[in-house]
Amino acid sequence: MAGTDGGVDETVSSMVEQAREVWARFAEEVELDRRIQENPLAVLGVAAAAGFVLGGGLWPVLRPFVRSAARAALSPANLLAIGAAVGAMRATGAREERAEPGGSATH
Repeated sequence: MAGTDGGVDETVSSMVEQAREVWARFAEEVELDRRIQENPLAVLGVAAAAGFVLGGGLWPVLRPFVRSAARAALSPANLLAIGAAVGAMRATGAREERAEPGGSATH
């Protein structure tokens, strides 16, 4: 069992090292040090906004809109309309495909 702990430790340390390398490359590319020195409040605001969104902070606000959009999209009348639109698009595409191989004589 001790042998597997060494493998896990190596894997974890490898992942930590890779994360550090990725962060260093990211910081270089966006010139993070310079941006923090020039405008620390903007960097803090961007980080806070990203954390808020990634942490699910907007979900309680967006949930009613998502639910109503899903209900509207899945209503029988809208499903029929969507099906008709898809059928019309397929029919138009099939007509265009049949017209292409023969070519046109106007060239």
